[in-house]
Amino acid sequence: MQQRFRLTEGRRFSQIHQEGRSAANRLLVIRILPNGLEQSRFGFVVSKRIGNAVTRNQVKRRLREAIRQTRVKGGWDAVFIARRGAEKAEYRQLKRATDNLLRRTNLLLADSVPE
Repeated sequence: MQQRFRLTEGRRFSQIHQEGRSAANRLLVIRILPNGLEQSRFGFVVSKRIGNAVTRNQVKRRLREAIRQTRVKGGWDAVFIARRGAEKAEYRQLKRATDNLLRRTNLLLADSVPE
């Protein structure tokens, strides 16, 4: 995922957490908020409860790749929060979970056909 599509500011994470709407499934929670830009940006939160640094980074890499492989509507900031169990999930399961949440929040483009 390119840097311009990543959320990195702590203030924006807090704003999305406070004002955004959310959806959840077994592996992930998504919180979204409009950003007024042409593209959507994504942030990822993986707490220390998930595992050590290697495990947390592996989960974030898998989530970034799942988003990179998906066509998403522009104009939104989204934060994905990993739940317990995400560290044991394979890439395919995380991809399915991200697609499910994007579809439920209407961020998935209509011509994107999830697996």
